[in-house]
Amino acid sequence: MAEAGHDEFSPGGRLAAAGNAGRGPAQPHHPSRMNIHFFAKSDIGRVRAANEDYFLSEKISDNEYLFVVADGMGGHQAGDIASKLASESFLDHYRGLRKKGAAVAAAIDQSVRRANLVVFRKAAADVEKRGMGTTFSAVVIAGMKAFIAHVGDSRVYLVRRNRIKRLTTDHSFVEKLVEEGRISADEARDHPQKNVLYMSLGARESFTPEIVNDILLEDGDALVMCSDGLSNMVDDDTLMNVAMGGYPQEAAEELVRLANDHGGADNITVQVIRLGTLETLEKTKPIRIGRPRRKVAKGTAALLLFALLAVLAYRLFLSPGGENGNGAAAGALAVPAPPPPRVWTPRLGEIGSARLNGLGVTAADCRFLSARKLYAVRAGRLSVYDLDTAGLLSIELAAGEQVVPSRGAGVFLLRREATRDPGYVLMRQGMARPLLRIRHDGQVNSRESRPGGTSLYRIAGLEGDVIPDYIDDDFFLFHDQGHYYGIRDWSRPEGLAAAIGGLAVAAGGRLAFQAQAGGTVMLHHDPASGRAVLYRLAGGVERLGEYSLPAAPQPLLLEYAGAGALVAYYADGCAKWSGDRQQAKGRYTLGNFQLRAAKVMADLADGRKLVVDDGNQLFSLVCEP
Repeated sequence: MAEAGHDEFSPGGRLAAAGNAGRGPAQPHHPSRMNIHFFAKSDIGRVRAANEDYFLSEKISDNEYLFVVADGMGGHQAGDIASKLASESFLDHYRGLRKKGAAVAAAIDQSVRRANLVVFRKAAADVEKRGMGTTFSAVVIAGMKAFIAHVGDSRVYLVRRNRIKRLTTDHSFVEKLVEEGRISADEARDHPQKNVLYMSLGARESFTPEIVNDILLEDGDALVMCSDGLSNMVDDDTLMNVAMGGYPQEAAEELVRLANDHGGADNITVQVIRLGTLETLEKTKPIRIGRPRRKVAKGTAALLLFALLAVLAYRLFLSPGGENGNGAAAGALAVPAPPPPRVWTPRLGEIGSARLNGLGVTAADCRFLSARKLYAVRAGRLSVYDLDTAGLLSIELAAGEQVVPSRGAGVFLLRREATRDPGYVLMRQGMARPLLRIRHDGQVNSRESRPGGTSLYRIAGLEGDVIPDYIDDDFFLFHDQGHYYGIRDWSRPEGLAAAIGGLAVAAGGRLAFQAQAGGTVMLHHDPASGRAVLYRLAGGVERLGEYSLPAAPQPLLLEYAGAGALVAYYADGCAKWSGDRQQAKGRYTLGNFQLRAAKVMADLADGRKLVVDDGNQLFSLVCEP
């Protein structure tokens, strides 16, 4: 919606788009075959700069009506585009299917999937619309039956005989916590991440919407559809009483006023739909509770609270045996439980990656990040993508050639040589002369100087293929099938090669490197055991310490945060650990959309983080609890 206001259905026409502040209230419409009355209102709220909500009310036939509420999300003014595009695409497709004789249930399911595809393709085609999406709730009332298509956390309620029931599910992570019994519904209302969604319309090319069919309706029923700007501000009991306490226009306007009075933290959109004659609507108004009864209720609550406090005081300080309820001596201080992890929101920023995406590069192809350049290998080609300029360098790799993760400038390649013993040559792209060679030796480590200044390192115990892990001006690290090896001062004549003691190759083991003054630190993490060992690469390999982390879930990236702390980057968020305790945690959110990471990488040069999501889009990440 573009601005605040209200609208109401007019016979045979579409209600949608901008609000109509200043226009006089319209009269309810009374179709001849179905006694239905409704009114929709949308408001910008008191915090947001624009209204990204959108609604539709449409007459399909004498006994069939369609209602939609959508709450858009996304940067660069994309949220309002997503909500409008989804709503109108759904309506057009649904109307077409019904004209062809499709059943209501089939038409509503196919239409919401079509709307999802339209929004997804719009976002993929326009870099400024990447990541846009919308919540979406559609209700069709046909022959005194309701049909619902739903995704996200806008809501549809049914109110009947002074009882309210939510007909939709919030597709949010906090709602999952409620379903699992980990938090209460009251705790969910004030949870800092209550609006983080795991599903929205337009986020993925295909999805499975929530579909509810054949809800039998009765005269006197009210259906309330709303965006979270209302449901977060007004509790269910209030919503029920207001919806049943007046005609749809009065109810809608009062609900919006209440949401604004309670803070107006988001755009507010509501549709109130009533079934039955005007006489029926009058009869179904809720019984009001008078003021004296409220005073009695308040007094009873106060007495109950006083009694509870008295019982607690007795158990803590006066219980028999001189012990409190925890078994500690009376007056003694109980050992406090460790505080729960602090919750914060990591900062995400979108990175234009159209040129890289055009090559079909996926998260699995992304090898490392250095000096704001992303190195990806796909189909025998190395692509070096500059995150700041969107410049792209493409290099064809020879058979058996591997890219070496490098902190320094230039592209380093490790090429296998056709020799009897396993042999490899280290090259810098654009230079003809090899930097060094590696050979297997059965007994001792040695270095030989060859013509042209190229050193040959013979390494004892080298078995199988050699995989490069890291290189900077001083240190070259690689591994075979069982051990890690390092060449110190590899670019100088005094360079030495040796196996790294205590560091063994483990299935699923991961290395993370961080630039520090005077060298580089390396963290080796074994997910199976949760063990992480920290090393410094400076004039050799120095072991600094060991840390532990739960074996599950497994982080995509683990880094040292100083002072004995680690930061773990998971698929849905990051967390700071100290010892075996989680100190802080946060989820990856962009607007009110939950991002899911397929890969997280740290820049070898400056430590900045890059996220590749499950749609292979790129995001910068700052995760500082």
